[in-house]
Amino acid sequence: MSLPLKKLIIPASLAIMLISGCNSNEAEQGVKEIEEETKNAAEATEEKSKEVVDEVKEEAPGIIQNMKDTYKESEEEVKDNTLQVGDMATVQKDAYLALTPEAYDELYQLIEINDVEGVDTIVQDHKVEEVKQGSEAEILEREIRRTKVKMKDSGQEGYLPTTMLEPIQ
Repeated sequence: MSLPLKKLIIPASLAIMLISGCNSNEAEQGVKEIEEETKNAAEATEEKSKEVVDEVKEEAPGIIQNMKDTYKESEEEVKDNTLQVGDMATVQKDAYLALTPEAYDELYQLIEINDVEGVDTIVQDHKVEEVKQGSEAEILEREIRRTKVKMKDSGQEGYLPTTMLEPIQ
């Protein structure tokens, strides 16, 4: 339980003055001086707190607006650089277009284990088709790792790694 500062300082000051040999008038004068100093310090602290609060209230709307603007700019930048359904994109490297989601999964399992013969087999089975760097594609569906596209030149639909596609600005 906390006692007010005044209740502790005044009796302590009075006791010190009486022990040090001050008479009661001097002690009372000392107590009044300490009370006045305590009151002045409390008022100064309160005034400084009000100034800080006023400053924060004055600056806050500008800071909040800056944050809103930054969030909007970030969202626009992400949207501009993220493939959206209907966007056109360029294939960044020669790649295989998987014609089904299952073919996509199979292709990347074969690639992970470096099975060149397996990749040749799914190419021959027409599960995937080669696409050249610079080919354009329309985004049909977008997932984190793969994106369903329609190739502009062949009209073929299939799946490519999302990271291999760059939006056309």
